[in-house]
Amino acid sequence: MKTVVSIVLGIALSQSPFASAAWTQMARIDYLKVHNQGVDIQLKGFKNDSAEVVCLDTSTFVLVSDDSQIYDTKVSFLLSAYMSKTPVNFSYYGCHEDKIRLSSVMIKD
Repeated sequence: MKTVVSIVLGIALSQSPFASAAWTQMARIDYLKVHNQGVDIQLKGFKNDSAEVVCLDTSTFVLVSDDSQIYDTKVSFLLSAYMSKTPVNFSYYGCHEDKIRLSSVMIKD
C-alpha cells in the first residue's frame, strides 16, 4: 500500500500545476458524492483558508473525471479511506466551478 501511495504522489507531484499545491491536515473523509463530472468529497472539519486557492465553496473538493490518467486509482483511494475511516491528506491547486479541485490523495500510516 505504501508503494502505491508513493507512486501516486510521485506522478502527481511531478506535473507542473502541482508544484504550488496547498495541503490539508490529516482528516477523515466525511462525505462522497459521485456525479457526471467526477466525485465531490468533504473532509471532517476542513475549511479552506489558503490564500492561493480561493473558491466559493470552502469545504467541498471535486475530483474531476477527466483530470488525470490515474482517476480510477484516486477514486479507489478515496473509497478505501472512507470505508476504513482512515485519515488522509489532500493537495489542491485551484477551483473547478465553485469547488476546490483535488490534486492528490495521501494515506499515511
